[in-house]
Amino acid sequence: MGVEIIVPVSLFASIVIVVWLIRHFSFKKREAAHETIRHAISNGQPVSSDLIQDLSAITDPVRADLRRGVLLIALALPILVFGGMIAMENEESFMPVIGVASFPGILGLAYIGLWAFGNAASKR
Repeated sequence: MGVEIIVPVSLFASIVIVVWLIRHFSFKKREAAHETIRHAISNGQPVSSDLIQDLSAITDPVRADLRRGVLLIALALPILVFGGMIAMENEESFMPVIGVASFPGILGLAYIGLWAFGNAASKR
């Protein structure tokens, strides 16, 4: 396998890996919150509304939108830097890399917008 194949495959594989990691750890976090409540109930401890509210803040979709947005923008920036490094050798290759970086970048901006609208709606 030549560099012509390894570089694009590793680029797209890294995007898939990052998305999978985000989803995996999000699932693990929700599972831990549910397990905590199950454990308290099975031991006969009272489950207060404050505890449930604190545990639900872990999986708050409004906070998650901000985190997702920042992570997606943080993914787009290294892709752009990678494109800039490639452009030093071949200037024509920068535009396709900008196209690839625009996907996570625009999604990140959309998530940050959802976070901003969610914060504004929850303060009303």
